[in-house]
Amino acid sequence: MQITKRVLIVEDDDFTRFMMRSIITTLGIDVDLAQDGAEGCQKISENPEEYGLVLMDIHMPGVGGLEATNRIRAHPSDPPRHVPIIAVTNDTRYHDDEYVERLGMNGYATKPITAGTLLGYVGNFCASETTRKSLS
Repeated sequence: MQITKRVLIVEDDDFTRFMMRSIITTLGIDVDLAQDGAEGCQKISENPEEYGLVLMDIHMPGVGGLEATNRIRAHPSDPPRHVPIIAVTNDTRYHDDEYVERLGMNGYATKPITAGTLLGYVGNFCASETTRKSLS
């Protein structure tokens, strides 16, 4: 039996964090929140095996999503070096799978993010087999 992993939402906007968390928790999946990239990196470092998915805002004050992703990918061990990271942004420069993959991310989601998009990423990266079947 596969253990369900947590989702880490790294997002500086309170409303966006609230909405994403509300949608994901309907699946019974635990969610952690970080207000910027520095806090997100700290949470991952403290609990490297906990997360099955990171939803990373690109543009945040302080440590933004790109710098946070670089820090996570530079980690000397795995986990967390290979945790799936999804760019969450309305910046169209990042709405290209090949481009975000070159930046170290596993995909992107456009803002405003839809429930279907969120649930798809959760199902692909951190849900148990039982949860995946219920999403099908």
